Amino acid sequence: MSTSPDALILGAGVSGLSVGILLLKQGYSVKIWAKDVPPNTTSDVAAALWYPYLCNPRDKAITWSKNTHAYLKEFALPDSRSGCIMRSFTELFEEPMGEPWWAPAVDEYRRPTPAELPPGYVDGYQTDVVLMDSEVYMRWMVTVFTELGGVITIREVTDITEALAEHPVVINCTGLGSRQLFNDERVYPVRGQVVRASLNSFTEILVSETAAGLSLIAPRIDDVILGGTSQANNGNTEVDSEDTAEILRKVAALSSDFDQVNVLDVKVGLRPARDEVRLEIEQMDGGTIIHNYGHGGAGYTLSWGCAQDVVELFESLGR
Repeated sequence: MSTSPDALILGAGVSGLSVGILLLKQGYSVKIWAKDVPPNTTSDVAAALWYPYLCNPRDKAITWSKNTHAYLKEFALPDSRSGCIMRSFTELFEEPMGEPWWAPAVDEYRRPTPAELPPGYVDGYQTDVVLMDSEVYMRWMVTVFTELGGVITIREVTDITEALAEHPVVINCTGLGSRQLFNDERVYPVRGQVVRASLNSFTEILVSETAAGLSLIAPRIDDVILGGTSQANNGNTEVDSEDTAEILRKVAALSSDFDQVNVLDVKVGLRPARDEVRLEIEQMDGGTIIHNYGHGGAGYTLSWGCAQDVVELFESLGR
């Protein structure tokens, strides 16, 4: 493969790999430089269900999430290596709600009956979504990327001129790294802690965000992810035992199936939040940057839709 690829991507999380795979499928040669690679990326920690959480602008997020879900069902779900399954998803509320803002992104949604709601909840939305086992999915993404001819190099970039010196067009998928690399103070960490536990008979996804915080139950193929936290501007990546105890308390309140939990491990990741996703071209001295970061808690949910737009921007440059 040429040492000068058609595309150079910074970042090997779900966003960078999605862009890389789509570019490779279009016939381009692609190289990724990344400080961390799977299984050591933020993406590997995520619960990774389709759900447009903590992301803006909403009009674009609807399109990106709709296109991502379609691509997941077409490309990832049929591949047994991907770690993807379909699950019934319910978002719960303590007060009556109108239509979900993300309704145009799904084929249909329904309301749970009062009998289906846990104590203390009066409304909810239900739909069917793709759930990804993040570590399995990320390994699969790396496999697909390399099978298509992509090359990943562990290389931290601290000055963007370093990358532009080797390639005139750089695709930036560095997430929180953009805060330092591009002096973007609009991107900030939202700390997420999750508990990985043994499977039981519970098979649906439940999500709730109340004054008590974020609650999540997401049964995957071989384990269940319990969450969580959503702590803005908290960059602590160490496990907090008090957060763990609170997570277990909250999920037990959602379902008695989790009164007793066999904890396998606890993980922490930092969501790259921003007032809105940055997906645009920036001209700089020495070259061109295509930015794709700031996906908040919806990196997986927006991944393929955003990647499709990045490919369009890349091709508009006449590469």
